[in-house]
This record gives sequence, C-alpha cells and structure tokens, in this order.
Amino acid sequence: MATGVAAAVVLWMLSGILFDGSDQPPARQRVVNTNFDSTNTASSETRAAVTSVTIQNSTARTVAREIVVSSRSEPNRSVELRAETDGAIVALGAERGSKVATGELIARLDMRDRNARIEEAQALIAQRELQYEAALRLEGQQLISDVQIAEALAQLISARAALERHQVDLAYTTIVAPFDAVLEERLVEIGDYVKSGDTVAKLVDIDPLLIVGEVNERDIADLHVGGIGRARLIGGESLEGQIRYLSPVAAQSTRTFQVELAVPNPGDVQRAGITAELRLHAGEITAHFLSPALLTLDDAGAVGVKAVDDFGQVQYFPVEIVSSSADGIAVTGLPDRLRLITVGQGFVNAGQFVDAVPDPTTAGRHGNELPASKRSEDNPSRL
Repeated sequence: MATGVAAAVVLWMLSGILFDGSDQPPARQRVVNTNFDSTNTASSETRAAVTSVTIQNSTARTVAREIVVSSRSEPNRSVELRAETDGAIVALGAERGSKVATGELIARLDMRDRNARIEEAQALIAQRELQYEAALRLEGQQLISDVQIAEALAQLISARAALERHQVDLAYTTIVAPFDAVLEERLVEIGDYVKSGDTVAKLVDIDPLLIVGEVNERDIADLHVGGIGRARLIGGESLEGQIRYLSPVAAQSTRTFQVELAVPNPGDVQRAGITAELRLHAGEITAHFLSPALLTLDDAGAVGVKAVDDFGQVQYFPVEIVSSSADGIAVTGLPDRLRLITVGQGFVNAGQFVDAVPDPTTAGRHGNELPASKRSEDNPSRL
C-alpha cells in the first residue's frame, strides 16, 4: 500500500512537466506583440505632434549700408561783432532776427573830432613833403648831410602813417555785416557808449546748415569728405547734403569723431540747434530685408532669425542690423537664400523638425521683395 501511494504522488508531480499547456500561445509571443503595438502607437503620436510653421523665401540683395547717429543742426558761421574804437551809438541798422547782406549797416558811432584829425594829418603831410623836397635840392648842392635827409623822409612817412590811422579809426565808426547772415542779437541801443572790444551784435550764417554728430571709431573708416548723407529733423523734415568735415582726432572722453554734413538751406527755412537723426552712406553690402517682428533672441541674448532647411529642420542664424526704416530692417550674417519662419518662430527651437507651410501672403513675389506700396524713399536699398 505504501509503495502504491508513493507511485501515485510521483505520477502527479510529473504531470506538471509532461503537460505544460502547449496548446496555448507562448507568453513571449504575446509580449512581443504588445511591444510592437505600443511602438506603432508612439510613432503615430509623434507624427501628430510635429509643429507647423509658416515660411517665406528670402533672397539677399544689395542695399546701402548706413551709419545712424544722433546729431543736431548748427550754423555754418557764427560771429560776434565787436567795436574797434570808442564812441557813442548814434544810428542802428537792421533789426534783430532780420537778414543782412554783406556791408549792410549794423550800428554807427559818433564822429567826434575824427574829421578834424584827418585834416590836420593831411596838412602835416603837405608840410613834410615840402621839407623833404627842399632837403633833396640841398643835397645836390652838397649843403645838407645824409642824416638830415633821412630825418626829413622819416617825418614824411610818420605824417602819412598818422593820416592812415585816423582814416582807419574813422572807418571803425561804421559797423557793418561781414557776410550775408541773420542778425541773431543786437546788444546796443542808440545812446549807448561802447569801448573797443565791446560786443555790439551777433550774426549767424545758416545757409548751408550743418548737421553735426559723433561717429564711433569702428565706423569712421567707412566715411570720407564729400560722401552723401541724409538728416531727419525732429519735426519730420528730411535734408540731404554732403560730408564737409571729419575730425582727424577722436574726443578723449567718448572716443568718437565729429562729422559735419552740410545741407542747402535756401531762404534760411530750417533753424540751427534742432535735434536730428543723421544717416551717412557707408557703401553697399549684400543683406536680407525683413520685418523686425522676425527677430528672436538666443540663450546668450544674441539677435537672430529662425529658418527651415530642405529637410524640415529649424536653424538659427545670428544677424547684424545694418539699416532700418519704417518698412523694415536690413540684416547681414545670413546665407544668400533661405526659408525664413514668419509665423511660429517663438514655438520652435533650433534642431527641431517642423512642418513648413509657405506663407500665402507672399505668393507671386520673388524672395523678400517689398510690396509696390512700400517701395519708397525710405527703402534702405535706395538710400
């Protein structure tokens, strides 16, 4: 009986090995199938998560590089007229703020005894001439020495010099404009007594008008005397002219160079002392023209744009702004041709794959050409 029970137990234990459920699918096969289905599902979700961005084809073109500096308008010339002799003011000419021509009366001093001094000097000259002629006649008779002849000549020359001094002093009693200008200030009135050196009036010449600014040491090499430039005054007026002066030495405090742009100002319409924006032509470069809204910042704070390559991958390009206008900006540092992201650049990063959709608003235009309504004088390519 014990042997029979032991045999039955052994047979029961062996039944788990001999019959392993081979009619069911292997567990490993189910696991593989499960993993395969999970991979397919993840791939579908990845394709559905690709970001769509709008792109625009941009082509580099030749534009005028500009150097933009803050500036101010200044007169071409500014002088203070000072009295060159003493006397009381007896007459006045132009009023303050009026235009004066060369030689026009500003003020006149009283004559006092100046005419009498001139008559006295003329009479003395006549006497000295007679004395000198007599000395020459006596020299022929050897009745006078060479010293006496030289003394007579010196007295004649002295008399003539005295006459010239009196005539110059008389001329100084009339104060006139030395050039065409505007009488900015008149500091005397009739009856005022002035001494030699006292300021009588201030004159300014504002045609041409000077637009004066400071250029940094990196840009000064791109400018030259005779170069063209344009100034926009704070009131909106636009003036064009030529560079008249470039400082040969930088200012010690700012390391900048002074530049003067001379612009015609017929009729003295524009005034001096007005704030202006000075744009100086500094040659031509190849650049892309685009909207400032397309600019982004990288992690380091550098300004750049995002584009999509032929494989749909986002690229980031640092740029340098070379000019700007109301219609957009010109930048360098980009390939000659690229596909700029115009919508969605803030939601994608460099290296990311995206779905690039052409911008419908640029269909039919080549590159980044401006609409006809915006091709104006402000376009940097025409500055």
